[in-house]
Amino acid sequence: MNEQQKYEDAVMQDAIRYVKDTGKLIMELMKMPLQIQEKKNQADLVTEVDVRIEHLLRNQIHRDYPDHWILSEETDGGREDSHHALKQPPAGYGWIIDPVDGTINFIHNIAHFAISVGIVKDGIPVGGVVYNPVTDELYSGRKQGGAFLNGRPLHVGREQDIAQALLATGFRAIDWKPNSVVVEQIGRMTGKVRSVRIMGAASLDLCLVASGRLSGFWHDGLYPWDVTAGMVILQEAGGELTNAAGKPFALSDDTLVASNSFLHQEILSLLV
Repeated sequence: MNEQQKYEDAVMQDAIRYVKDTGKLIMELMKMPLQIQEKKNQADLVTEVDVRIEHLLRNQIHRDYPDHWILSEETDGGREDSHHALKQPPAGYGWIIDPVDGTINFIHNIAHFAISVGIVKDGIPVGGVVYNPVTDELYSGRKQGGAFLNGRPLHVGREQDIAQALLATGFRAIDWKPNSVVVEQIGRMTGKVRSVRIMGAASLDLCLVASGRLSGFWHDGLYPWDVTAGMVILQEAGGELTNAAGKPFALSDDTLVASNSFLHQEILSLLV
């Protein structure tokens, strides 16, 4: 193991410690009444829990890694260029954070939400941790270091027949309307795949593909904090991740398509 790998291992262990600590706080805050605010519309919400968890994570990182940069949803999500913030990424190590991915699920007390922490170097994802504090499932992955669920190695599923594929997708807040592109895409999947799920937390959906529970996942309009951690975990578990054109996915891309790799081309063909 070279010095960079040793350093990134240490960073990953700290990231795991951070999400475990913040997970405990989330479980406490879940017992209290929530203050809920709309961002873009009634499908795009934020609570004081999102903000408080983000502040705690940012403070921990600033304390331990003052030379690292941070991109996070509640602090940076209001910027008009936040979707494409990593087209020209800062040099060095950075952290990309979603304090509560799946806020609507959290608000409705549905146990499918997560703290997502991705680590990048010169704009390239090198590590990720996704933690669901309700189920105590902690997914982790480091570039060239494997992917794990609570310390057990992860591998994508082996389905090679699209008819056996269980897929997932999701709506951007602005697409939550009749005749949106997602509705059309699901229509093209109907009768061809086993089924399609909409679960509302992209980071966890990527981890479900990594663990073989889902065969694939696609989504338009995701942000870096939605996908950075999950993409490392998926790729280290043997999965494939591209944009809608089939090119390797970049954090500034508008569309993400993930799969167990065996079904990737068929999923892409159904989306166009």
